[in-house]
Amino acid sequence: MRGVTGVKAVVAIAAISLSVVACSVDGDAVRVPDLTGRIVDASAFPFGAATPVPAAQTANALADITFTPLRAENDPADCTPAPVDAADAQIRVGPGGAAGGTLTVALTRTSDSFGDHLDLLRRCADFALGGTVGTRVSTDVLATADDTVESARTLSNGGTPYTRVYELTAQRGHVRLYVQNRFPATAQLGDAERAATRTLFDTAYDTAFGR
Repeated sequence: MRGVTGVKAVVAIAAISLSVVACSVDGDAVRVPDLTGRIVDASAFPFGAATPVPAAQTANALADITFTPLRAENDPADCTPAPVDAADAQIRVGPGGAAGGTLTVALTRTSDSFGDHLDLLRRCADFALGGTVGTRVSTDVLATADDTVESARTLSNGGTPYTRVYELTAQRGHVRLYVQNRFPATAQLGDAERAATRTLFDTAYDTAFGR
């Protein structure tokens, strides 16, 4: 997993350049950098070209990706992630490999920091997913490096796992990148699929944030 040297300086610069600002001192609107050109190309997906999620479905897709219910809270409530912005978000979905799942890349804006995101992953190792009947999400943080984190999630119901998620996330300023390989719990994500997912993450990271 990638690491970034001089992280304090890089994050400070990124926070200045990428923070979402609604208005200037005199009240004029300030243009927020567009995310459209910062999402990885569909051809970079390793197991077949991805397709974009239509704008009308973006909010629902982000709720699934971030485990943030649209009209409920997780239990405990402080395990509900801060909402992300669906208005400018970019999401691509493609096949996930031999495990029979899906690969998803999402680029969006968020109000919380990367430190907040990492703290939530560590603090909420197991919670009930709001807006569902009996679904629990467990998370193992596998590795961290500067502005990235690698984790494994399991969705279960009644104590029986039904979906697993291999996830890598990164954040610069208030722009966050998610890469997920989501597959049935009855399958195994092999070394080749994991390596391909990490390679896609590296490509998506470079496209979103630059080298």
